[in-house]
Amino acid sequence: MQPNGEDSPGRELARDVAAAADSGAPNRHFDTSDPARTKKGKTSGDTEWLTPGRFACILAACIFAAYPEVALGVRTFFFRDFGYFGYPLAFHHRESFWRCEIPLWNPLSECGLPFLAQWNTLVLYPGSIFYLLLPLSWSLGVFCLLHQFLGGLGMYFLATHWTQNRFAACAAGVVFAFNGLGLNCLMWPNNIAALGWMPWVVMQVERAWNDGGRHTSLAVVFGTLQMLAGAPEIILFTWTVLAVLLATQMLSLRQKNRLYLKRFLAVVLLVTGLAAAQLLPFLDLLAHSQRDTSYAQSSWSMPGTGWANFLVPLFHCFSANQGVFFQYEQWWTSSYYVGVQTLVLALLAAWRVRERRVLLLAAFAVLSVVLALGDNGYAYQWLRQAVPQFGWLRYPIKFVTLAVFCFPLLAAYGVRWIQRHMPGRAGFYVRWVFAGWAGPLALMAGLLWFARHYPYQWDEWQQTKQNAAIRAIFFMSFLALLPAAFQARQSRLQRLLQIALVFLMWLDFMTHAPRQNPTVQRAAFDPGLLRLSPTPGHGVSRAMIGPDADMKFRTASVREGISHYIGNRLGLFSNCNLLEDIPKVNGFFSLYLREAHQVCSLLYPPVNANLPRLTDFLNVSHITARGKLFEWELQTNYLPFVTAGQRPSFENETNTLRALTAPDFSPRRVVYLPVEARPFVTAGETSVRIEASRFSDHRGEIIVEASAPALVVVSQAHQRPWKASVDGQRARLWRANYAFQAVEVPAGRHEVRLVYRDTLFHSATLVSITTLAGLLISSFGRFRAPANVERLEQAQSVAQNQVA
Repeated sequence: MQPNGEDSPGRELARDVAAAADSGAPNRHFDTSDPARTKKGKTSGDTEWLTPGRFACILAACIFAAYPEVALGVRTFFFRDFGYFGYPLAFHHRESFWRCEIPLWNPLSECGLPFLAQWNTLVLYPGSIFYLLLPLSWSLGVFCLLHQFLGGLGMYFLATHWTQNRFAACAAGVVFAFNGLGLNCLMWPNNIAALGWMPWVVMQVERAWNDGGRHTSLAVVFGTLQMLAGAPEIILFTWTVLAVLLATQMLSLRQKNRLYLKRFLAVVLLVTGLAAAQLLPFLDLLAHSQRDTSYAQSSWSMPGTGWANFLVPLFHCFSANQGVFFQYEQWWTSSYYVGVQTLVLALLAAWRVRERRVLLLAAFAVLSVVLALGDNGYAYQWLRQAVPQFGWLRYPIKFVTLAVFCFPLLAAYGVRWIQRHMPGRAGFYVRWVFAGWAGPLALMAGLLWFARHYPYQWDEWQQTKQNAAIRAIFFMSFLALLPAAFQARQSRLQRLLQIALVFLMWLDFMTHAPRQNPTVQRAAFDPGLLRLSPTPGHGVSRAMIGPDADMKFRTASVREGISHYIGNRLGLFSNCNLLEDIPKVNGFFSLYLREAHQVCSLLYPPVNANLPRLTDFLNVSHITARGKLFEWELQTNYLPFVTAGQRPSFENETNTLRALTAPDFSPRRVVYLPVEARPFVTAGETSVRIEASRFSDHRGEIIVEASAPALVVVSQAHQRPWKASVDGQRARLWRANYAFQAVEVPAGRHEVRLVYRDTLFHSATLVSITTLAGLLISSFGRFRAPANVERLEQAQSVAQNQVA
């Protein structure tokens, strides 16, 4: 019997073998004769002290040190999509929340379009309650940082689960949390949330198909949370990794294959059921959106020289807005740097570690980087031809996300291999160090020579050279300290060196490029900044950014961050109109209603047509003054939000769209209806008086008085969930003027009601609630089962004692 409860070496080794079996790897992949193990059953380096709690403290300290002003609420993010997309969407969601409404419809953008169905609006994501209840200008930035922490911690647990090495897991967690792409994703609340859940989903779903039970419940919860975050590409990559892991495990073990597949499909089915309230409205919007299988293009691909940026972050990059560096012709991410030391360790793992997971991770990393090249890499073009559904996706550079997930795990395997095999092999280590140092340094030197002699138009050579030199110093320092962190005789020194290595990695990421997420004073997000007279409002009128001003907003930059953002707010650029509660003709969203988007696009490049009659129909009361950015001209000829009495003209879609751009288009006198409406519409041009109209986000009430049957036309985008009634009786809502709404009323005085009633969302919500109830009941039964078994065993023991 062991004194003080200490495990024997045999018991610890058995526990390690069991852990390897639990991970789903064949036993031959676990080296029980590891020469690095001592007689006490421990590895040569002391890594057990890096417990989850201690790593969480280290990670939290690093995040706080990176953005103390955001955590403390002094400043917040604003750069690019955070200020123009993420924050306005969160603001609109928050306003609806405090009105006790679910924001199904957004009436302020693109003449109206679905909001919850966009998926990336985080309406149904439970974590959004954090910024709905707390001051938004502080809480949304912290929301992003919390998910950065979640991702780093999840990668730590996943790497621990796979490598059984806590320092390797610690390194993987830091790389995943602070790599260039992870820092860039802080500007997208939905993307950083989905990225944060990615390692948790991979770890727990793998456990679910291996062990079932309570692991299945956790896998369903994690998978649903990521699904509700709303980042389709990240979710797709997550489940692709899981599907391939399952397939290879089934092929290698050839045991319990049916059970593994059954458990995996059960998780998929339960996640789909729980997320149905989000997925079904999204799929419905996708089917009616501007996207189809031919939508994807090779724009915003990784440049042909993009692989060089893994070694030299600023290679062929230029300083853009707020001093942030970007690649030429690629604006989705400002960086995907994972650290030179990470690449070297990943290559070492792919070379020396013969495990199923390592080979898969290496294959995924290479394939994703090739696909990120877009059509230049050929594989992306072949993939779109082989799987047409990939045509729905956009920007090939997004494939680099999969590589950023794989590299930290590969590096963790590399660290584990070094810890196990370097002791006693000094000669090999010297050769490895020479190759590990000389190879990357030679490549970096070659890249600098190329950048110096073959520069692009806006390259900044001095900054590129200095930055690469600092990367080389961090890289050499890391490799020099790595073996010492495992071989130092004193455990205290080992721990200090391991902390130093973590600090070096963090410092490398934080300095690999000028700050990717500039911050600004929270006052930049104060509501009510713009004052227009008369004030546009839903059901009253709209504002419109002129096409020239819109283009200047996309390219102009002001050095002072707060001036830059406030200027864009005053011009209602992108989705800033949501902060002012002002309806606007265009907007910035992933999905648009196909027909309404076609109409609005006529007014902007590349069409850029001057169509004053169309803007009158679109209810535009204010338009950007010509040659100005922040000044607005009042329009006097715009039509009211609701008009009536027009003569119907029945045309197909092509002719209708052509009629809207014709010089003689007269929206006051003519309304274009689809050909199929001809047998049902009896109204003609007549005199109608609009006595009153009142609109909120999801309903409208109109009082009309007509001398004869007439059409009431509403310049709001037509969509399936909108229902019309006249005097309480259901009425047909027609698609008018290609993309808008019209309803026929008989002669006399009538009340017309428009209600946004999404039956698909309600049905999907019922499916989600039913799935949740079933999951809770089954989970409760699983948790009670061990207690019941224990009570049964106790009863049997008492009975046996009484008999004895």
